[in-house]
Amino acid sequence: MAAALLIDDVTVEFGSFRAIDALSLAIDFGEVRAVIGPNGAGKTTMLDVVSGITRAKQGRVVFDDAIDITRTSESEIARAGVRRKFQKPSIFEGLDVRQHI
Repeated sequence: MAAALLIDDVTVEFGSFRAIDALSLAIDFGEVRAVIGPNGAGKTTMLDVVSGITRAKQGRVVFDDAIDITRTSESEIARAGVRRKFQKPSIFEGLDVRQHI
């Protein structure tokens, strides 16, 4: 059975700093996972790799057993349904509370 998301042997480096070292993770269809760890553990970097914002030095990320994220543009990845939500809270000045929801 294919994985909904496969992260296979992914390594990410920023200069001489290795943020992710040979990470592998498979998430099956219908499965929910949580990624926890201290600041600097690589959680955000992993999400950036999955959404195409950051490119891995090695390894691959496959979405829906069909889309090789490591070889796809950020906009194509977003169109396929994979994107991260940044934590910066913001509102639209002209909308009321109900419209924001």
